[in-house]
Amino acid sequence: MKALNTFIIALILACSSLAQADTASDQFEVMQLINRYTWGVDTLDKAVFEEVFLPDATAHYIGVGADAIDLDDRLEGIGAIYAWIVKGVGHRKGHDGLPWHFVSNHIVTLNGDQAKLTAYMHNRVLAAGGVYYVDAVKTPDGWRIKHLKLEEQTWNKDYYKNAPHKNVN
Repeated sequence: MKALNTFIIALILACSSLAQADTASDQFEVMQLINRYTWGVDTLDKAVFEEVFLPDATAHYIGVGADAIDLDDRLEGIGAIYAWIVKGVGHRKGHDGLPWHFVSNHIVTLNGDQAKLTAYMHNRVLAAGGVYYVDAVKTPDGWRIKHLKLEEQTWNKDYYKNAPHKNVN
C-alpha cells in the first residue's frame, strides 16, 4: 500500500510539473510574438507579420501623454497593418535608420487558448516609448496576435514633423 501511495504522489507531482512546463512554454511563445513583431517592424519583413498575426487581426496605435503626437489609427488585417508600418518607417534607410524597438517587462496572463500580454516599448531613434497590449490566441500553428494596441508617447516630436504619414498637433 505504501508503494502505491508513493507512486500516486509521484504521478501527481509529475503531472503538476508537466502542466507548469506547458504554462511556461505558452508564456514564452506569447512573449516571442511581441519580440518577433518588433523585429518585423524594424526590418520591414512582411513574412514576420504573417507569422505573428491572425489574418483578420486588428491593431490600434495611439499617441498618449501630455503633449501627445497625432496618432489614433485603427487597422484591420495583416495587409493594412503592414502597409501602415511601411508607410511610417519605410523611409528610413540603412543601419542608422533602423528604429530598433526594444521591448521589456513582459507580463503574460494565460486563459486556456487565449492570452493577454503587456510589455514596455522603447524606440531609440524616435526617443519614444509606450506600452503594448496584446490579445493572442493559440491556433494549430501556434500562438498568434488577434489584437495589438500600442499607447505611444514621444520625447522627440521634431522627428514626426518629417514623417510621411502623420503631422504633429
